[in-house]
Amino acid sequence: MESTAKRDAESTCVLCCQDIDLFAVGKCDHPVCYRCSTKMRLLCEQKYCAVCREQLDKVVFIKKLEPFAALNIRQYQYEKKFDTYFADGKIYAQFRKILLHECPQCPEPKVFSKFEELEQHMRKQHELFCCKLCAKHLKIFSYERKWYSRKDLARHRTQGDPDDTSHRGHPLCKFCDDRYLDNDELLKHLRRDHYFCHFCDADGAQEYYSDYQYLSEHFRESHYLCQEGRCSTEQFTHAFRTEIDYKAHKAAAHSKNRAEARQNRQIDIQFNYALRQQRRNGGKAEFSNPSLAGQDFPVLGAAAPPAPIQRYCMFVLFLVKWVSFMYFFPM
Repeated sequence: MESTAKRDAESTCVLCCQDIDLFAVGKCDHPVCYRCSTKMRLLCEQKYCAVCREQLDKVVFIKKLEPFAALNIRQYQYEKKFDTYFADGKIYAQFRKILLHECPQCPEPKVFSKFEELEQHMRKQHELFCCKLCAKHLKIFSYERKWYSRKDLARHRTQGDPDDTSHRGHPLCKFCDDRYLDNDELLKHLRRDHYFCHFCDADGAQEYYSDYQYLSEHFRESHYLCQEGRCSTEQFTHAFRTEIDYKAHKAAAHSKNRAEARQNRQIDIQFNYALRQQRRNGGKAEFSNPSLAGQDFPVLGAAAPPAPIQRYCMFVLFLVKWVSFMYFFPM
């Protein structure tokens, strides 16, 4: 019974969960199907075992599963470019077939040397198109690509495919009007090519700004922004989270005499519990997680005044910050 279960497990690919018709085996003896092995080694250029991560300099494609050490690979056909052995000519022919760029529409087989040539043929002869984003990012064979009419391609990009509920379209950057493969790629783009507040980001907010002008408005409205002297031309370093940090910066960088430094060190003791509201939404976008979009959260009313113990703790915290400030910037 145990041996039967083991054979059934070995006949199913651990990567694609499909029945294995041709095994790919390396020195670690963890079999996968030849399609997944080919994708990893050719398309992804990764020559390690998907199960144990051991580097596999050579793999063997065989019909009947056997331990790697028991195989006489010197008698097998060898593809040096891919470091792959084939037990016979039929197996090698199957391997070459999945690599073909063949038209799926023409009644007579038409094979092209490159995917770009197949793409051009499909566009001109059949008025069918592939998604550029999917073609760029998805490591799949040409025969696995989906081809769309213009209308279906537009729906695929914005909404996804009717027969694939896992894909809900390619998300749009509201600043660039460009689409990206998924939310991960969009988030990389936002953090690389646009701006975010490092204060709010540390607090878990995912809000982004098209350029630094809109971000500086956010700094000025929600935090503390120094615009004196050379700070007016700097970015990021002249924004401060707290009034203490802002006053300390002004005393250190912009005070011309002791009287002005003393004035800059004066801090108003005010506790403001209400969040500041943005006056402008232009140039700002919030990155949301679709998994939370359907959840309902109760809207809370006005916050109750803090309890006495809370006020006391906040006052103590303020005193600690003030003493530290006066230590580094004495009167």
